[in-house]
Order: sequence, then structure tokens, then C-alpha cells
Amino acid sequence: MNLFEFLLVILAIVLGLGIAELLGGVARILRGDLPSNGLHLLWVAIVFQLQVQLAWGIWGLRSREAWLYPEFLLLLLGPVSLYMAAAVLFPRADGERPDLHLLRHRRSFYLLNAAYLVLTALYSPLLYNQGWPLGPSLMRLTVLAIFGTLMVTEKRSVHWALGVFILAGHLWWTYQYTFLVAPIPSAR
Repeated sequence: MNLFEFLLVILAIVLGLGIAELLGGVARILRGDLPSNGLHLLWVAIVFQLQVQLAWGIWGLRSREAWLYPEFLLLLLGPVSLYMAAAVLFPRADGERPDLHLLRHRRSFYLLNAAYLVLTALYSPLLYNQGWPLGPSLMRLTVLAIFGTLMVTEKRSVHWALGVFILAGHLWWTYQYTFLVAPIPSAR
């Protein structure tokens, strides 16, 4: 086992907890304990896609030979923020409408997503030694503005439209930047 595989264990545990949170919530919907709602399921799909893409993308760090504790902590905070977003996404009480729960807790949910976006933006210059390319930086700023908008509005149509935009944009991002898993040489 190399150093990255050792560090990957804790990342995988936190990512697994977040995915388990989502799958447990979907199972509650399938059992009829929670009513199903398209808006809520859209955000379940988005958070799931973020978690899977993060697990997929961090494999590119496997060629790093040395890690500083703050670098590992930065890397770990991404999965932590996604776990927390997944936990906020589902109501505790059976029978509560997930869409109303999402709208009621929208500030914390979108703030956690914005935190994830900021954390992963720091991955490029601090972990991958790639700087901040203009295109991805503009996309991240756009998505931060979207999360800010979603924090302040309760309009379902806005949540739907921007949610679909986020999902489509993130699928495009995944295809454009991390479709192929390959090691990124360390500049150290």
C-alpha cells in the first residue's frame, strides 16, 4: 500500500457515508416512507454526481509522493461538505415532503454546496499544481452566483431551472475535465 492508498481510505469512508445517506433516503422514498418529488430527486442526483465525480477525480493524485497535513485536510473537507449536504437534503420525519424540506433548509444546503465548490477550486492550484484556468474559474463563479440565488429564493421554477443547469453543467464538466482517470505528475 502506498501513501495515497493509505490516505484514500479515510476519503473513501467519508464519501461512502455521503453516498449511503443518499441511498438511504432514496430507499425511504421507494418504501413509501417519504413522498417522491422531482425537484428533490434532481438535487439527490446532483449531490450523487458530485460525490462520484470527486471519488473519480481524486485518483489523479495517486502519483503524489509526499503530502502535507493541510493538503490532506483540504482534500478531506470536500467529501465532508458533500456528506453534510446529503444529510441536510433528507428530512428526519417520515411523511414530510422532501421538496418542502429542501426549500426550508435551502440556505444550509446551498451553502454546503458552495463550500464544496470553493474547496474543490482550491484543489487545482494547491493539490494538482495546475493554477486557475480562466474557463473553469468563470464556470465556478457562475455556479457560486447560482447557489447564492438559490439560497434566497423559494420559487420552485427557479430551483428547477438552475438545478437542471447545474446538473447539465457538472456532467459537461466531468466529461471535459475528468472523463479519463489518469495520474497527474507532481511538480514537486
